[in-house]
Amino acid sequence: MVHKLVTLPMFPLNTVIIPGEVRTLHVFEDKYQELIADCITNKANFGIPYIKGGQISEYGVEVSITQILKQYPDGEIDIEIKGVQPFKIIKYTKILKPKLYGAANIEAYEEDVASNRYKLFRSFKKFIKQAKNKEIPVESLTNVSVYKVAHLLDLTNEEKLQLIAFDNLKEKEDFLIGKIKLYSHALKLEKELRNNYRMN
Repeated sequence: MVHKLVTLPMFPLNTVIIPGEVRTLHVFEDKYQELIADCITNKANFGIPYIKGGQISEYGVEVSITQILKQYPDGEIDIEIKGVQPFKIIKYTKILKPKLYGAANIEAYEEDVASNRYKLFRSFKKFIKQAKNKEIPVESLTNVSVYKVAHLLDLTNEEKLQLIAFDNLKEKEDFLIGKIKLYSHALKLEKELRNNYRMN
């Protein structure tokens, strides 16, 4: 894992986006309209740290603007964004004058997230079969990465935040394997309860 120190404009949100994840974003506040306009003009990325209860987490994910979906007469805009890489905030500036928006000095992680550990692949594949989830295509079981598995597991914001905060690939994989085991156990209990109900 390679660490690099950079400065990014910040767009705090009460949601955690992980690398590779694609989301749409409706931008309506003046300061963030300015941020997005600057990023589009300069072909630059921005950061999304997780915010909850007014508190900004020290971790977040750098995102790129992949598409401008709609622009409104009042300046509001709809964009498509994609998670690039996680970061840790070193210093946060709420307003980066003369701009309206904030920025942060961050430590970005250039990760090799392709998993070579058969254990993660095996656990994930077994869980999909157990869940009988036909919405997850077979091709999703190839080229397994920690973030691909995390996306398909539909983790909570807090769980995603835990994942991106881990410092190395092994910790991320072990975390996901633990979640898969927990979900598998819950499915097993649910099946047993249904069977007992039918017998009664």
